[in-house]
Amino acid sequence: MKVIVIGAGLVGTYICEYLSSEDHDVTVIEKDPAVCRKATDTLDAMVIQGDGASPALLVKAGVHKTDMMVAVSPDDEVNILACLAAAKAGVKIKIARLRNPEFSHEGALLGKKELGIDFIIHPERETARELVWLTRRSAATDVIEFEEGRVQLIGVRLDASSPVLNKTLQQIDRENPDLLFRAVAIFRANKTIIPGGEDHVTRGDQLFFITKTELVPQLLEVLGKSDERIEKVMILGGGRVGRIVAAELEKDKECQVKLVESNREKSQRIAEELQRTLIIVGDGTDLDLLAVEGIMEMDSYIAVTSDEETNILSCLMAKHMGVRRCLALVSRPDYLPIMASIGVDAAVDTQTLTANAILRYIRRGNITSLASLPGIEAEVLEIEITQSSRAAGRKVKALNLDHDGMIGIISRNGQVIVPIGDTELRDGDHLIVFTTPASVGRVEKIFANR
Repeated sequence: MKVIVIGAGLVGTYICEYLSSEDHDVTVIEKDPAVCRKATDTLDAMVIQGDGASPALLVKAGVHKTDMMVAVSPDDEVNILACLAAAKAGVKIKIARLRNPEFSHEGALLGKKELGIDFIIHPERETARELVWLTRRSAATDVIEFEEGRVQLIGVRLDASSPVLNKTLQQIDRENPDLLFRAVAIFRANKTIIPGGEDHVTRGDQLFFITKTELVPQLLEVLGKSDERIEKVMILGGGRVGRIVAAELEKDKECQVKLVESNREKSQRIAEELQRTLIIVGDGTDLDLLAVEGIMEMDSYIAVTSDEETNILSCLMAKHMGVRRCLALVSRPDYLPIMASIGVDAAVDTQTLTANAILRYIRRGNITSLASLPGIEAEVLEIEITQSSRAAGRKVKALNLDHDGMIGIISRNGQVIVPIGDTELRDGDHLIVFTTPASVGRVEKIFANR
């Protein structure tokens, strides 16, 4: 497949690396000369310097022979024009990252159909949704939903008080026969392990489990991470992400939300926009201000300013002042693995979330969805088994996945199954499969069509 990617920033690079690894013919258009040089040195793709909205440049890049356009430049207008041109040239799949919510809400005067776009990703909305999930699921470091919300992947970090320390995963399973779950990944000492039943869990491990959504509280209790209710939340930053998070949390009548914003005029606009959120005008790194506004009474603190250093520092301050749950917005994916060690409970990265949302849309055939676990080397594949699939009619143990991958859950006719070696895969099964980035290609071949 021939693909044109507009923009070689973090998201564009992530998309290019993935598509190139799948042997697609990728062309990148980037306006910034320095970014262009870096892309030329690091990407397995043709790199063209110039304006991604230029029709002449798109023709030069071969837009008339292109199967997919992924427009992820920093400018909404460039992404829109590139997709319009791609639609005119007959490109089948057009994807755009748009920050302006006016283009993505239902009933918009210029919606995706009018703009010639098949899929619009709104980074701030995606980020806010992740933060809300993490806030509501207060014991988790990560939450990913599958099967229309019926199944959840939960990341949990084990501390010294966890009752499951030094037990094998097999032991934990035997001790909880009525709890349907599967441990699918362990992040330990900066290494990702696709575990087997004999693997032990130790203090500091970040464990990833998959289970039915309604069983999550029970699973957290088993791990010593009872899901305490979050009733008081303070948000630092009144940008789009902060406003969306506040608007979502204030829908819960029992949740008290405070938002700290330093710009007075902006604060007034936010106060008019939100219904039940208390807006505080001031510096979020001012300890005296935070103390006066009751930070020590907060259950959760969410830092989402445009400055990631401020977010991290303010979270550490909030933790020092006794806040139980602190979440930070960061802009660099390489910061994610160190967040827990410095005291931040969970962190989200807009770039990775955006790229994962795009990859989930790109996937076709038996692989219906793909996501990466933030901060660790693990991929999550949603796979549909069809009659023509190589895996159809075979038992799980016959697939020889070894430590390349693991089937976490099978969804069959509305039922959720935790598979064992003798479980036979059938036409229509939906699988959640976990693997490492290096093994994605091999795992895909196992489930590919004959």
